[in-house]
Amino acid sequence: VRRHPSLAFAVLEKEQELAHHQSGHNSGVIHSGIYYQPGSLKAKLCVQGAALCYKYCDQKGIPYKQCGKLIVAVEQDEIPRLKALYQRGLQNNVPGLKLIGAKEIQAKEPFCR
Repeated sequence: VRRHPSLAFAVLEKEQELAHHQSGHNSGVIHSGIYYQPGSLKAKLCVQGAALCYKYCDQKGIPYKQCGKLIVAVEQDEIPRLKALYQRGLQNNVPGLKLIGAKEIQAKEPFCR
C-alpha cells in the first residue's frame, strides 16, 4: 500500500506465486441458489448475489457468459428428485428455470444420453 498509494485495493499473498492456495481454486461459476433450502439465508444471498454480479458486470462492461446449467435425470427414479429440485428453485426465486424433455436436451447437448 505504501509503494502504490494511488491504488484503490491491494492483494496480499503469502506465497511466491499469486493464487497458489485457496484463492486459485475459484471455478468462476456464479451459483444460482437452486440447491439450497428454500427460505434459507444461503438461498436468498445466492439469488441476490447472482443478480448483483450480472448487474455489476453489465454496468462496468465486463464480459461474461451466462451459459446456464443442464441438470439431467439419467434414470426414471431420478425424475421425482429432478422435479423436487425444480420446485426448490422456484421457491428460491431462481430466474430462468425450465423443465425440458429429451428432444430439447438433445438440441442443446447432442452427446447427452
